[in-house]
Amino acid sequence: MLASSLSAARLVLAQLVFLLIWKEKFSTASFFIVLAALSDFLDGWVARRFNQKTTVGSHLDHIADKVFVLLTLLGFYLTNRVDLLPIVLLAVREIFITFARFYGIAAPTNVFGKIKTTLEFIALIALCWEPSLGQFLLWVAVLSAYLSGLVYIYAPRQTVK
Repeated sequence: MLASSLSAARLVLAQLVFLLIWKEKFSTASFFIVLAALSDFLDGWVARRFNQKTTVGSHLDHIADKVFVLLTLLGFYLTNRVDLLPIVLLAVREIFITFARFYGIAAPTNVFGKIKTTLEFIALIALCWEPSLGQFLLWVAVLSAYLSGLVYIYAPRQTVK
């Protein structure tokens, strides 16, 4: 299916972007980050438009997003463009939400998660061109990640009452 292929392509792009950042080819890396962001938007649209929504595809999309963002940030950390703390905070949040979803505690993806992912991609692009702006935007993305995490955990409890 095309939607799942787009998500899988993001896993390949994650490795390519990591290598480009490690070799300090930031302008080329930014091109592929934009490509990954577009693939993230398109995979969901294709799945809905052509009725290709599957559980596996949904899981693959979430995994691809997490791997792409965290591996790209690791590259930026190794080239001294970002501190370790926001990476650790994002990783902890992603692990927590993944387990919460697995155990049926967290709500499905919603607009807050999409905003979080968009902010992460914007921060990654900014880190390529202007590291200080990228650092600031990364902290905005971390804040957004934790706020969306609260929504994911709190929303299911509201529907039960």
